[in-house]
Order: sequence, then structure tokens, then C-alpha cells
Amino acid sequence: MSERLSRTASWLLTVARENAGGAVYGALMIGVLLAAEEADHVGYAATIEAALVVLALYLLTNLYTHTLQVRLQAGEPLNAKLFWRGCVHELPTLEGALVPVAALLVAWAAGVTVARGVTVGLWTAAAAVVVLEVAAGRRSRARGAWFQAAAGMSMGLALIALKLLLH
Repeated sequence: MSERLSRTASWLLTVARENAGGAVYGALMIGVLLAAEEADHVGYAATIEAALVVLALYLLTNLYTHTLQVRLQAGEPLNAKLFWRGCVHELPTLEGALVPVAALLVAWAAGVTVARGVTVGLWTAAAAVVVLEVAAGRRSRARGAWFQAAAGMSMGLALIALKLLLH
């Protein structure tokens, strides 16, 4: 069982490396939704439903555009194998989006107010982008890794700024 879990985790890391941008988009997409959310007027259930609907639309759009790109570039017909490869390609988007959604669920379970839970989810989305950037900087062992992390921080701060602008 432990070996199977290790192989699955290794496979997920490989998939994430091949589409790290997907993880960023997933976290940012949910972050944008949370920044725009009127937390005082909706409950947790409606907020999570909205996040799942937006996630589904985003995933379907990315799946469609990815398979379309492969079909146009390689002349490959649409088939189950191509569809599956597209689904695997989009896994990091799902992983990135699930980070702030999981934070929302934990806040809900902890009995935190919806407004505070949405804020926790928003900050978690911002932090996820920063963590990915820091991981990339550490992995590259490049000089100026702090500058690279600043790029992730600026996107995370943009989410916070969006919330401040809208509310």
C-alpha cells in the first residue's frame, strides 16, 4: 500500500511539473471568485457551490482548448486517449483550486464566520502561488530566488488588492 501511495504521489508531482501554470491558474481562479464574493450575503454552501461551478467551467474550457491545440498541431483525432491525456494535463489546475476550497471547508467545519472563512480561502490561494514560486526558486538554486518569489507574491497581493477594491 505504501509503495502504491509513493508511486501515485511521484506521478502527481511529475504531472504538476509539466503543468505548474495550471496549479497557479486554479488557485488564482478560486482566489478571484473569493475576492469578489459578498460573504455577508451568502453562506458557505453557496460559496463552495460557486467555486465548484467556476472550477468546472474553467477545467472544461482548458480541457477543450488543450485537446483542440493537440488536434490542430498534431492532426490527432479526438479520441478517448487524447481526452484522457487532456484530463491528466489539467490535474494541476484542480490541485491548485482545491487548496483554497479546502481552506474554506476547514473554516466552515471550525465554525468560522463566512466572511472570515472567505478571507482565509483568499489568503490561502495567494499563499499557494507564493509557495509554488518559492519551490521553483529553491529547485533552480538560482541567484535572486527572492526576486522570483516576488513575482508570486505580487500575484498573491493582487488578489488581496482586488478584494479591497471590490469591497
